[in-house]
Amino acid sequence: MSTKSPALVSFFFRNLTSSSSQANPIETKKSLHTLFQEAVGLREKTETDDESESENNELKKGLRELEKEVRHLKANSNNQENVNEIAKAKEPKKEKSWGLYNLFLDKNKVKYEAKLARREEEEPRVFKDLSPDMMLLLSHLYRKGYLKKANFVPDDEKKLVSSCFDDSYSRNFIKFAAERFGKDNQEIAKWLSGSDLKKVALFGCPSLTKKNIFAAKQLRNFFEIQEDTVCGKCALRHSCKFVNQSVWKGGNKNLRLADVMRVITLYALESVHPELQVPDDVKASVSQLLKEVINLSQTTSKANSTSTC
Repeated sequence: MSTKSPALVSFFFRNLTSSSSQANPIETKKSLHTLFQEAVGLREKTETDDESESENNELKKGLRELEKEVRHLKANSNNQENVNEIAKAKEPKKEKSWGLYNLFLDKNKVKYEAKLARREEEEPRVFKDLSPDMMLLLSHLYRKGYLKKANFVPDDEKKLVSSCFDDSYSRNFIKFAAERFGKDNQEIAKWLSGSDLKKVALFGCPSLTKKNIFAAKQLRNFFEIQEDTVCGKCALRHSCKFVNQSVWKGGNKNLRLADVMRVITLYALESVHPELQVPDDVKASVSQLLKEVINLSQTTSKANSTSTC
């Protein structure tokens, strides 16, 4: 409200007080409410004498000016509200903003769902019985203590049967134990059949998991097999992120038994990608390599025991 309005109100009340003080105290005084109604035409006048008429005219003039000012302020107020509404309507709508916490949750949700999808691709829901070669490797790993922490394995080796490994947890434990065995027995790698290893390396990667791809590429690097030679005919090339890429630098040409065990164990467990059709000759090479690993392990263990004595 402008500074003019309080001045009018003050003027109005000063006049009203002055008129009331000068009037005859015996005369009947009109209330402010009555005077206002008469001034705006809502009520007929009851005063007929000149003095009262003069006072009423002065009050009426003040009230009308006050009413005019109030109407003016109200109109300005309405106009301002309309201007604000129009300006607000013209403002571009802001998209919903996401906090860092929500972004973090959303990002991790996507990663988790992708990880589950990869697991479903790599691990069949229905597991086949383990092959005799795989059971021989498990018995050897059992005797070497690599299944010691597995709570699903019986205490007696004679009770070690394929049904002990009929879920995804136990199958993953086998892969872990086989790779750990390879890291601890690197000396075996140099005695393995080169022809069988090269046949497995030429077939490609057993799955799309990064570690499995790297292990298979390391085998190809050892035999100096060009990546495009294998990737060009691979059934997984449309989904693979490492097509024709060499992931090993620095000229590392060593054959690591841990990589060999990771790759051949996946084939032996039939835990390869469902789109892969493993040829019989590759399966035969895997079987031969598993037998060589067990025999060489036993031989090196005896040699080490003899040298110790």
